[in-house]
Amino acid sequence: MPGDIRLVVLAAKIAKQIFPNFQYGWIADEFEQKLPLELDFRLEAKNCIRCQSIFKDSKDIHIPHVYSELTHPRVLVMSFEDGISIG
Repeated sequence: MPGDIRLVVLAAKIAKQIFPNFQYGWIADEFEQKLPLELDFRLEAKNCIRCQSIFKDSKDIHIPHVYSELTHPRVLVMSFEDGISIG
């Protein structure tokens, strides 16, 4: 992933040099800052636990249980929940 991030940042810099009106360099910056956080499943586990708290009284929304003791940066372990498509 670090190589992918560097490639996106480089591509944005090259695009800015070739096309002076290029206005999307911020996407590369966001990608560089946020992607590592999105791929740390401990943070995703914390977000899931937070959602459980937010929706605890809902009859229509059920958040899977997070097995924190089995979760680490590259693995998120959650309960399987039957669901329906909302799309």
